[in-house]
Amino acid sequence: MSTSLNTHTYENLKRDIMTLALMPGEPVSAAKIAERYNVSRTPAREALVKLETEALVDIYPQVRSEISKIDEDRARQEWFIRITLELGVVDGLFERVTDKDISLMRYYNSKMEKVAAKLDNSEKIFEYISCDNEFHSIAYHVSGQELAAEVIANTMTHYNRTRLLIDLQKKNKDRTLSGHNQLIRCIEKKDKEEYRKVLAMHITNYIKDLEDIRRLRPELFKAG
Repeated sequence: MSTSLNTHTYENLKRDIMTLALMPGEPVSAAKIAERYNVSRTPAREALVKLETEALVDIYPQVRSEISKIDEDRARQEWFIRITLELGVVDGLFERVTDKDISLMRYYNSKMEKVAAKLDNSEKIFEYISCDNEFHSIAYHVSGQELAAEVIANTMTHYNRTRLLIDLQKKNKDRTLSGHNQLIRCIEKKDKEEYRKVLAMHITNYIKDLEDIRRLRPELFKAG
């Protein structure tokens, strides 16, 4: 079995989980995955096992497997990692940011605005969240904190699924895009302290939103 096929199956399955094309709690099996992505059961099984290690699939041997429900405690811990690291790179960002970096931030936010008008399929949703993640990753790369960027990219599994559930509501989506524009203006004005305040608010909105989305969609969350 080629490594590329294994990787491709894993990436497709992860993408469908992260874009909510496969919803938390949805039953899944090697047979279903093989049929969904037109592969044999071997790469399908390997993808499920790998995603279990990332807390995105729950496997109950000889019983069932399912897309992991959202673990609110883990989502909050992932949020804590993000807010700590992103506030931590502010000084480095303001020391090194260039007009080219600001233009790139505007580019990603503009793409988000265009696709946000109608998030009606997994392709558009994937583009939306990819642009959001790329927008924020600029601060890490500009400040020279590549390891922090890697941590954010690879560990935000439960946090990012709830972020998406939150932003699928128009008022929250609009607030996200507005927050990005405020951050860009702060950088242009070289107002570091205002940037910190806007960033803290932008990220901290998540806590109330998480509580709201859990009340709205309790079936997507782990009990307790």
